[in-house]
Amino acid sequence: MSTPLIVISSRTGNTLRVGEAISEALPGSVVATPQTLPEDLSDFNPVLLGFWCDRWDVPEEMVDVALRLKNKKIGCFATLGSDPNDPKSQDWIRKASERLVRIGKGNELVQTFLCQGRISPEVMETLTMMMGGKLSDRALANHEKAKAHPDKNDLTEAADIFRSAFGMNW
Repeated sequence: MSTPLIVISSRTGNTLRVGEAISEALPGSVVATPQTLPEDLSDFNPVLLGFWCDRWDVPEEMVDVALRLKNKKIGCFATLGSDPNDPKSQDWIRKASERLVRIGKGNELVQTFLCQGRISPEVMETLTMMMGGKLSDRALANHEKAKAHPDKNDLTEAADIFRSAFGMNW
């Protein structure tokens, strides 16, 4: 029997919180970061990749992880500062997940999950500067909303989705 592996790249702690909730839903799973990933991945399946939205892309360290994956069932979960239900956000998680699965060899994408997460102060500073020193009311409202995520509902939903997708069938 294989062991579920959850690999988490987290900048603000948002994605880490989601990954920990998923880990609790998959008893016996192993949690790692790209830096602490075991050398031999042959005993791990499924592999869940958790990451944050890095300028509408995937963090490079997660791409490096995906390169090492072969013949795995893959689940991807991510956090971003924008509305996760926005079509642009949904398109991003779909394309990002499909890209990570294709990077390896013989992998199968089984499930994805996306939720909002608080925006790092550095990113907010950069956005503010890009907007001439003042954010729009809409951007400020989104920032305030993002501060409350991931919330309990996000964590429960992520755990339920991956428990349902993988359960004890790894």
